[in-house]
Amino acid sequence: MPPGQNPSPPAKNRVNLSLSWRTLCALLLIIIIAMLIVWKPWQPSGKASDRTVSVTGDALVKAEPDQFVFSPSYEFKNADKPAALAALAKKNDEIVAQLKSLGVSDKQVKTNASGYSNGTYFPVVDGNTSTYTLNLTITLSDKALTQKVQDYLVTTTPTGQVSPQANFSESKRKSLETQARDQATKEARTKADQSAKNLGFKVSRVKSVDDGGGFGGGCGSTRLCPASSDIKTLQAAPSLSVQPGENELSYSVTVVYYIK
Repeated sequence: MPPGQNPSPPAKNRVNLSLSWRTLCALLLIIIIAMLIVWKPWQPSGKASDRTVSVTGDALVKAEPDQFVFSPSYEFKNADKPAALAALAKKNDEIVAQLKSLGVSDKQVKTNASGYSNGTYFPVVDGNTSTYTLNLTITLSDKALTQKVQDYLVTTTPTGQVSPQANFSESKRKSLETQARDQATKEARTKADQSAKNLGFKVSRVKSVDDGGGFGGGCGSTRLCPASSDIKTLQAAPSLSVQPGENELSYSVTVVYYIK
């Protein structure tokens, strides 16, 4: 061996080193294959049975309201508080007595009185004057009696709305909701079947139902809903006819179906 040259490693050591790298690569390959078998990345995520379609069915039913709510109010201003309260009490007794003579029962009338000093709120017009307000709520279900009450209230010079708010009673609202729910659920199924036909899947069982409930019951297109600015006209009329028209109740149901 020439001077200064390192001796070559034995051939046996080189073979062992080569075998160690081959073993390591083989082990890594086995691990990768096992992971692929377990995870199956070539398959779509989720089960086929988990696929769903969500549809919403809507319904709109119309009916004549069967409940009429009057909400007239009266103001009494006076620098003498006892005098203002006395005027309020007198007006309340007169109106309630007349309503009862027309056929309105005690349970159909609610009264509420409140007051404040004019110096309480800005701008102050007359700080020495107090204002008291009488509010009545009259709830009726008989249309003929409603007409009589409205004709009377027109003559009492109220500061609020004279014509009644026409609503659905609780029993009628539930009946209409049943009708609307039937229509909405049928529409939801129809939509699901239409999508299945167009998109090439089949509708299976129901996964969930979100019952949105009924909404509406306000003024219909033919209802008479005058604002406070209409009071002068109402006072001049000898009779203001009650025209409830039709109210609307909308209903919504969202259904999620499994598809296959």
